[in-house]
Amino acid sequence: MGQRVAFVMDTRLCDAVHTLADGADLLVVESTFLEEDAAQARAYGHLTARQAATAAAECGVRRLVLTHFSQRYPDPSRFRDEAAEVFDGDLVVAADLMIVPVPRRA
Repeated sequence: MGQRVAFVMDTRLCDAVHTLADGADLLVVESTFLEEDAAQARAYGHLTARQAATAAAECGVRRLVLTHFSQRYPDPSRFRDEAAEVFDGDLVVAADLMIVPVPRRA
């Protein structure tokens, strides 16, 4: 069986997020806001880092790549910290031009 990659961008939490992410080896997902701004995330149609990580954990994602961060947060490590509270798999906070390999299946 091949590797499975999913991309989830510019959306609030919905069933389609779980459908796309289910069983993904690599999930690249927007996490524009932190949970402290969850109401704003919903209003603008985006996810928080916690929402993205929770969906990834529920879907059995192996490697989670967070991206599409609001510039209101100067410290991207806050996204990692928030996501790591609910996701215990391989977690990457994306940066411009970063190369992230798809994890190989055994």
